[in-house]
Amino acid sequence: MPSVSVTPPPEVGGSPRVPLARLALEAALALPDVVGGEIGPHGLRVTVDAPAGLLRGVSVTAQADGRYAVDLCLTARMVPLVALSEEIRSKVQAAARHAGLADRLDTVDVDFAGVLTAADLLPPTSIVPPAGQPGQETVR
Repeated sequence: MPSVSVTPPPEVGGSPRVPLARLALEAALALPDVVGGEIGPHGLRVTVDAPAGLLRGVSVTAQADGRYAVDLCLTARMVPLVALSEEIRSKVQAAARHAGLADRLDTVDVDFAGVLTAADLLPPTSIVPPAGQPGQETVR
């Protein structure tokens, strides 16, 4: 009986999927009106980046023509969201050009999972009860 050699499939090398995800998320988060990335309502806006861990707020999907669609899910400040999404698309496209990946980038879709007001962004305040009230220690 001849011996059968099982060769593992070749490593997927040179795929721009993770670099596109990283640069898209970094470009979006660099804007002052973007607060963070979100995994989205179904938990699909994540990309595994082996050295960095999970990239929360971005997924990149290969298209039939060899290009990649980028989907971002973000939390933003209370600003005009249409204008912000256009600015994000522009920044992602510029970052892809700078990285030499513009020819691999297809669409850039931007969703907002949440919008925060200025009050939402304030640090929590600690409320100290007046002296003599329960819950407060008296220092002697």
